[in-house]
Amino acid sequence: MNDSTTKNAHLAEVFSSVQGEGPYVGVRQIFLRFHGCHRRCEFCDSPETVTAWQPAGFKPASFRIETPAGSNHFETHANPVAADELAALIGRLDAPRGLHHSVALTGGEPLMHAAFLGELLPRIEHFGLRTYLETAGDLYRMIEPLLPWLDIAAMDIKLPSVTKDDPAWENHRHFLQRCVENEVEVFAKVIVSGETSDDDIREAARVIADIAPQTLLVLQPMSIHGNAKHPATPAQLLVWQKLALETVPHVRVIPQCHKLTGHL
Repeated sequence: MNDSTTKNAHLAEVFSSVQGEGPYVGVRQIFLRFHGCHRRCEFCDSPETVTAWQPAGFKPASFRIETPAGSNHFETHANPVAADELAALIGRLDAPRGLHHSVALTGGEPLMHAAFLGELLPRIEHFGLRTYLETAGDLYRMIEPLLPWLDIAAMDIKLPSVTKDDPAWENHRHFLQRCVENEVEVFAKVIVSGETSDDDIREAARVIADIAPQTLLVLQPMSIHGNAKHPATPAQLLVWQKLALETVPHVRVIPQCHKLTGHL
C-alpha cells in the first residue's frame, strides 16, 4: 500500500537538534525523519531512507526517539506509528515548552506520508509549534492536504548534474506555485557540487523567477560523504551565485552548519 494514502507512517528517528541548513540555521527543532524516498540523489546523507536502495518492500520495524531532548539517548518504538501516538511523543519531547521553534518534517521524503501528515500537523499546531517541511520539492500533488497546516517549506530544486537523477523543473514550478498561492513561507535550496553545470543554476533561478521572484535561493555546498566526493570550490560558489543573481535578487551561500558543529 502506498504510504501517501495511509494514516500511519514508518519513521527512522525523532530527535531534538538545531536546524543546520538554509535561512533558519541555528533554531532548535524537533526532527521527524521519515522512511522512504522516491529519488536517488547521489549526495543523500540519509541513504537508509531511500526506497530504491533497500530490499523490495522493506520498511523498518522500529524507529528511535531521543529521550529527553538533547540528551543523545534514544529509546525504540514500533513502526508504523499512528498520528495520535506520534503527537504524544512530540509533546513529551518538547520540554521545556518554548525550547523548540518548530517541528521539522524530513527524511527521506515526508510527502510520501501525506495522508498521515494531514492527521499529524493539526496536532502539532495544538502544541503551539510551527511546521517546517523539508522536501524534494517535486511532489506538488501530495502537498495539497497539508497546505492549511504548513508554516514553512524548505523546497529543494534538484539539479540533474548533481543528483544524477531525472530533472523535475516543471514539478518544482508547480510546487512553488502551490506554496505561494496558499501563503506558505517558502525558500528554495539547491545542492551544488564540483560537477554542477552553469545551465542547471540558470534553470533553477528561472524556476523561481517564473513563479515568485522574491523567493530566497540558497546554494548549499555538498558535504563530503559516501559517494559524494566532488565538493564545489569557493571560486565555483561565487560564480554560481553571480549567475543566479542575474535572474533573481536573493541568493545566499549557506553550508550544512550542523555538520560543522557535530549535531545530529
